[in-house]
Formats: sequence, structure tokens, C-alpha cells
Amino acid sequence: MIAIIMPGRYKIMAAKNNENVDLKYIKKVISEVMGEDLWNGFYDVVTTERPRIDMYDDGKTLLVLAEAPSIQNTEDVVISVYGGKLNIKGVSRDKYQRHKPGKMLKCECLYGAFNRSIELPYAVDGKNIKAVYENGMLEIIMQKAYTEEEEPVEIEFKK
Repeated sequence: MIAIIMPGRYKIMAAKNNENVDLKYIKKVISEVMGEDLWNGFYDVVTTERPRIDMYDDGKTLLVLAEAPSIQNTEDVVISVYGGKLNIKGVSRDKYQRHKPGKMLKCECLYGAFNRSIELPYAVDGKNIKAVYENGMLEIIMQKAYTEEEEPVEIEFKK
């Protein structure tokens, strides 16, 4: 259970095994009480947004590395850039199929549909994006520019 206490009011949110916690709301409340700096590092660690990413800027290009285990082919993920956001949508599949006989002892891996929209720090060229998938990581390289239309991105799969 997560308890949020604010001066003059109380709010309690329960987090059970299969229940989503609204981290954006929690961030807003904590930021109001304790400031943005305290929250920033904590939010990066506990975020449930998938896929998790690292973002790098070398001055000319923007590199996004996204954790994407269990992606099996280009139909499993779609990448696009529109309105200053990088959108990563797809599905990660359980290759061991959870319906096998026997009892699951521990389940930490996340499977199923995901949809992540990432605010970009600057405009990028939607027609000049390269995406490579290798060893469970999706590497997306974007050039600085301006784009008006959403463009699909082809992914090169390496085995």
C-alpha cells in the first residue's frame, strides 16, 4: 500500500499484484509537497512505463535505447515520431507459454502489449530515423530536424 499524506488532506492508494498505480498522480503530489528534485531520481527507478529507455544526445543525433526482450519480428513493434514525441508500441511474447503444466514459482518478466510515448528534447527528422533490434535492445537513432507528419520506422533485426 502506498500512502500519500498532504497537509490538510489525506489520500491512500492501494497497489495489489495486478493493479496499476497512477505514478503520474503520485509524482504530482510528492512534487507539490517536497519539490521536483526529490521526485526525479525516484520516478526514474520505479516507473512502470514500458519499454524502459536510456536517451543520449551527441549534439547532432538523439539515441534512444529501449529494453525490448521477447520481441520476435518486425510485426511485434511499431516506432513513429509525431508532434515532438517518439512512440514505441508493440507486444512482447512469452516464448515459454505460461499455460504449460506445473506451478509458476516466480514471475518478474513483463509480457503483453506496451505503448510508450516519449517527449523528445528537440525536433527530429521523421524521414531519417534508423532502428536496430539486437540482443533484446531496440536502438533508435534520430537526426535533429523538424517533422510535420507521422512516419513509420522500419526495424532491422539482427540474429
